[in-house]
Amino acid sequence: MDARITDTETLRSAIPHSLAGRGERPSPQTRPVYPETETTRHPRAIELADAIREIAGGGLGATEKDISMLGFSVGEIIEHLPMAKIIIAESFVREIQPAGDRVPQIIEKALLSAAHIMPKTAGLDPASEDAAEKLWRTYCSARAAFKLDPWWSQSERCLALLKSFLRKLPLIDREVNRILYAVAAAQKADVSRSERA
Repeated sequence: MDARITDTETLRSAIPHSLAGRGERPSPQTRPVYPETETTRHPRAIELADAIREIAGGGLGATEKDISMLGFSVGEIIEHLPMAKIIIAESFVREIQPAGDRVPQIIEKALLSAAHIMPKTAGLDPASEDAAEKLWRTYCSARAAFKLDPWWSQSERCLALLKSFLRKLPLIDREVNRILYAVAAAQKADVSRSERA
C-alpha cells in the first residue's frame, strides 16, 4: 500500500514538472494566415479603389478599359477588384439629413436675421426662392432697425414681414406659428429690457 502512494505521488509531481514553466508550443509549426482574417490590404487594391473613385467622380462608371488605361493589368483587376470594392464601400458616405432647414434652424436664422443666411426648406422651387429672398431681405432690414431701437410697433412690423416670408416656404401652419412665437418671445424680451433701461 505504501508503494502505491509513492507511485501516485511521483506521477503527480512528474506531470506538472514536465509541463510547468515551459510556455512553448508543442510543435514548431506556425499557424497559417487566413485571408478572411487578414487586416492588411494590398497596396495595389488601394490604388485600384482610388482609380475607380476618380473615374466615377467624372460622372461615368468605371469600365475595365478605363481602369487598364490607368496602368492596371487584367490580372491585377481580377485579383484586386473584390478588395477594391470593399474599400470603396467602407469609405462611402451617404447623406441622410434632409436637404433643407428644419424649424429649429429656421428659428435660429430668423433671430440672427442676416441677409446672406436665408433659411431654405426642401421642396422650395427657384421661382418661389427668388420671391422669398426679397421678402427675407426686407425682414432682415426691419429686424436690424428693431435691434437698434426695440419698440412694440417695430416688433409687430418684423413679425408681419417674417410671416409673409414664411408663407413662401413650403411649411405647414403649425410650423409657421412655432417660428413666429419663438421670434415674438425673443423680441418681447428685447422690448422689456429696453424699457427698463
